[in-house]
Amino acid sequence: MSQKKNRSQKKPKSEIRLAEERFQNRIDKRNAFNDEARTIRDERDSLHEQRNKVMKGVLKYRKEMEGNKKNKEKHIKSRDAAMAKVKEFNELKQQKRKGRKGAKSVKDTVHAIISEIMAAENRLETTEMTIAKERALLERLSILRRSLTEQQQTLTTHEHLHSEVKELDVEIGSEISLSNEEHESVVQLARLNKELYKKNKELMKEAFHLSAEANKKHEEFVTIRKKADDQHAKAMEMLETLRTHRKTASEERQARWRVVKDHRKNIKKELYDPDKLESVADDALQELMSGGKISL
Repeated sequence: MSQKKNRSQKKPKSEIRLAEERFQNRIDKRNAFNDEARTIRDERDSLHEQRNKVMKGVLKYRKEMEGNKKNKEKHIKSRDAAMAKVKEFNELKQQKRKGRKGAKSVKDTVHAIISEIMAAENRLETTEMTIAKERALLERLSILRRSLTEQQQTLTTHEHLHSEVKELDVEIGSEISLSNEEHESVVQLARLNKELYKKNKELMKEAFHLSAEANKKHEEFVTIRKKADDQHAKAMEMLETLRTHRKTASEERQARWRVVKDHRKNIKKELYDPDKLESVADDALQELMSGGKISL
């Protein structure tokens, strides 16, 4: 019963066995932490990839907005140039209009002078008069013709100014139309950039969210990796302890082996001693001679 009881009892584990188990336990924990860290790292990298894709969209919108901005500046420049021309043409138009003041009265004067000249010429041809009256009428005709020439020149100038004013009105209308078209382009580009800004703002929110989540994952990764490094450091310490135990056990085995070897050597030396062998042979011979037996 006592033998069975002793067999059923577990032998105490050696220091080497305990060290091996502790070392393996540290290694298992380290590997588990490393596996977890790799999973978290992959999640972090996936978030970074998603953020990079979002940022490509952000950069695309920014580039498009920048192009719209440059086009808008060009249209603003063209619009302002057209408005500047409108202002310049209006000022010139006002100046020419000032030069045309009294154009109607000049025209009436020309008509009146022509009528008076015709009446004087008709009088000369159909009316009898003294030499003195005829000379006076001729002098009057000469004055009227000179006045008519002057008034006609003035009227021609007024008519030319009138034509220039009409041309200016056409130019002003053209520049106003151009200005309106350019302004409409400016408004459309501003609206387009406003929509792009809204879309870009949403993408930026998403990018910030992904960055924040990636940072959290990175912090988790660093924490788990630190735990893995701690377990690795403890495993290496345990490995040194295990090596020390193994070295000690090896030295003890070698020492025991030397003791056994020396003991065997001593036994062999004693068994093969010539004096002892001769004494044993004599004893055996005497035993045989006396009729006894010997045992080998």
